Amino acid sequence: MKIKDLLKENKVTFSCEIFPPKKEDHFAEVFQVVDQISALGVDFISVTYGAGGSTSKKTVEVASYIQNTGKTTALAHLTCIDSTHTQVRAQLDRLKDSGITNIMALRGDRPQDFTADSEYSHAIDLIHEIRTHGDFCIGAACYPEGHLECEHKQRDLAFLKEKVDAGADFLTTQMFFDNNLFYNFLYRAYAVGINVPIIP
Repeated sequence: MKIKDLLKENKVTFSCEIFPPKKEDHFAEVFQVVDQISALGVDFISVTYGAGGSTSKKTVEVASYIQNTGKTTALAHLTCIDSTHTQVRAQLDRLKDSGITNIMALRGDRPQDFTADSEYSHAIDLIHEIRTHGDFCIGAACYPEGHLECEHKQRDLAFLKEKVDAGADFLTTQMFFDNNLFYNFLYRAYAVGINVPIIP
């Protein structure tokens, strides 16, 4: 099920996040955890990508297990900052072949040797790529307290609106601990025309 459709059902949703282990001998444990989480009746489980795509192949494997064996909706993370177009398209093909229809499109942390001539500079570049590569439901990140690399919150909102206009179907917030920050962010987001669901 696409998460954008799940969020239209006007009910409280509950999700969890899985981090694929880097060590191969710890990998089997992930499936046991997935089984336990799926048994709780969660609405979806997101699977992280690892710094620099370090667990990218495992992300697809875990997401496929969640979706096809655990029978729970999977949300696969995909980062782009140090990836090529060829790498991203190959990953999208793997996800499509595995029946994964939900992708969390993230820029990812800039590596120390990052250069400005990277093929992807921002998450919006990845969103454009995903949107033209298949019928995916796309999630994107948002920041109630403002992005660390953006000095002005209003400018940060303008960038967020561009991500939504490019094809993001829903947004998930960065961690926050003050609900007032979230409610204030929602008010400001709606004021600039961001009308997709925002998951705290």
